[in-house]
This record gives sequence, structure tokens and C-alpha cells, in this order.
Amino acid sequence: MATPQARSIRWALKDGRSVRVRPVLPADGDEIRQAFARLSSAARYARFLHHKSQLSDQELHAGLRPQPGVAGAIVATVPAEDGFDIVGGAQYQPEGTEAPGSCEFALTVVDDWQGLGLGHRLLANVIRRARRDGYTTIMAWVLADNRPMLALARRLKFTVQRDAEDRSVVVVRRSLLPRVSAKQQLAAKQTQLIDGI
Repeated sequence: MATPQARSIRWALKDGRSVRVRPVLPADGDEIRQAFARLSSAARYARFLHHKSQLSDQELHAGLRPQPGVAGAIVATVPAEDGFDIVGGAQYQPEGTEAPGSCEFALTVVDDWQGLGLGHRLLANVIRRARRDGYTTIMAWVLADNRPMLALARRLKFTVQRDAEDRSVVVVRRSLLPRVSAKQQLAAKQTQLIDGI
């Protein structure tokens, strides 16, 4: 398949290889199915929190058509004989069980491309996009024994909490609100005090 046309950027990875990163396109369906087929069963389990042999048409359709300003998805591609292969992707969408303004992210990197910094860069990009779309919190459910994903979440300043209902899962969560320094907090308190006079 020929490479779909979309604005993309090149990212160099730790091992010297590079990927092109761009928004997902409706024409990416076949390549996403191929990327899913290249995932090990352990990687699929870590991503979906259960054993999964294939993506449903409904899951694929939803992932290929994120609503601008509400959800987003990006893919990392490399050249291949049939045009390109997708080797990683990340997305975010509104999360229904959290407080308003919360979105859930998902991150997938094909096994051969893990440990090269691709997941870190994809997730950091999704964090920026979700903040731009007005979300105040980004979160995901992660297997409690998925050490690489938990380490990545901590590096990107997510908090990690056990799920109250399922000990095999943790919730990673990060505020997307601007950070306020101690000096700014003190100034705000002083302003409140003065306003109260």
C-alpha cells in the first residue's frame, strides 16, 4: 500500500533508526491490523488487559476516525515493501468514569521497536495534544506487573494508584493543568488575603 499523504515529522530513535510520526488516517486500517498481528501475545495482553486475537471492525473504525478537538491518534511509520508499516501508535479519547475533563490514553509499540524511546515520545505528544484540546487530566489502566509502562508513566510525571476493584490493574493519572510554582501560590494567597480585607 502506498503511504497516505499527511503532514509527518521524523523522529530519530536511540538505536539510530527513525520513524515518521503523523496523525492516523482512515486509510490506515490494513496497516493497523498488520501491526496488531506483529504484536506478541504478551504485548497484546499488556495493551488490552486481556487476551485478544484480533481487532474488531468497531474498534478499528473508532480508532481511525478520532473527532478533532475531542480525541486524537498518531502513528509511527517506517518504510516497507508495500509502502509503510506502522510500528507504534498512541491515542486519547474522553474517559467516561472519571471527572469531566478527563481523557484516557492508549499506547502501543510493536515488540521490535520497544525500548528505543518511541513510546515515551508518542505518549508525550499525546499529552500535549490532550492539553491543547482542553483536557485537565489524562489517565489509563495499566497491568500492575507492566513494569516498562509504569516506569514510562512515572518518568512522564503520572501518579500510580492501585485499582480498588482489581488488584492486577493500576490507574496512572496526570494533571494537564499548568504547574504553579510555590512563589505563584504564595502570591495568590496574599492576593486572597488582601481581597478579603
